[in-house]
Amino acid sequence: MRAQNAMPTSKIIVVLFGFPIISTLFSLLLLNRRVFSWTGLDFFTAFWLVIAFWYVVQIAILAKILKSSGWCWSDIGYSFNRKRTAYFVAGYLFFAFALLGFVEFSLENVGTDPEKLKALSDLANLSPKSLTQRLVFIFMGLAAGFCEELVYRGFAITAMKSRSMNQWLASLVAAIPFVFQHGLKSLDQFWWFFIWAIVFSAIFITSKRLYINIIIHWLVILSAVFAILQTLR
Repeated sequence: MRAQNAMPTSKIIVVLFGFPIISTLFSLLLLNRRVFSWTGLDFFTAFWLVIAFWYVVQIAILAKILKSSGWCWSDIGYSFNRKRTAYFVAGYLFFAFALLGFVEFSLENVGTDPEKLKALSDLANLSPKSLTQRLVFIFMGLAAGFCEELVYRGFAITAMKSRSMNQWLASLVAAIPFVFQHGLKSLDQFWWFFIWAIVFSAIFITSKRLYINIIIHWLVILSAVFAILQTLR
């Protein structure tokens, strides 16, 4: 993994400032949960669809930035070709739907406690609480794991390193926009996202490969699907 030339500072700024700012603006939708009522979908289903689309857009923008700078995906630690990426995605979906099947089986055969369900809504209102929400959440998680590791580990650390910044300092710098990538809720959970950013950065710097980060990131995201099991009777 070695980039041939330094990444322009302007492009680093576009990614590390622009992406988190837009993500934070999207998170303002959480303040008005009637905004998607015209879709006929519940708020979180519609919200996660929008966020999944935004993750895909970020990857597309990053691809153009890399290409215009003479870089490629392998320069930032992602060396899988299209075939291996397809297998990689298929592996995620197989695991995610197996997990979903276990959750749905448990809910169907044990049932939920209404009081516990209400408490979950109060304490973890971003956890998917219906089958439709969980299905959309799985695909949102697929895009999120890819995007955030490509942007805030692979690109951010490698790009700043190409500008002669120490890679460990670069990981600290990249941790801040990673926090704000998660919008308003990151303000209340700053240290949660910041510590995960450092952990992911350490894994990337040590292994120099992003697929390990992406797998762990997917597992962290999918753990939210388990939250509904707290409501079992």
